[in-house]
Amino acid sequence: MSQFPPRAFIRMAAQLDASEPQPALSHSSVQDSDLGLRFLSLRDVLDRLTISRSLLYELIKDPVQPFPAPVHIGRRSVWVEKEVESYMRAVLTAARR
Repeated sequence: MSQFPPRAFIRMAAQLDASEPQPALSHSSVQDSDLGLRFLSLRDVLDRLTISRSLLYELIKDPVQPFPAPVHIGRRSVWVEKEVESYMRAVLTAARR
């Protein structure tokens, strides 16, 4: 299964916007403020947290303060940038108490 290059996604989004208005998202957890979402790849998450891949997956399974689980888009796993940032803030707050 091939992956689309980022330019292809941009072109597809532009074509969708130009064609006709799309119905509003019906998923209850997606809010209007989430329209500016950005996805982070595994490499981006590891670079931001400066941890290893194995530690990241251990943090996802942590029962006390779990790291946000990835969103699966096809065969790719991506993380929502806002969720990663809020986790980092929570860890920083807990460490400074």
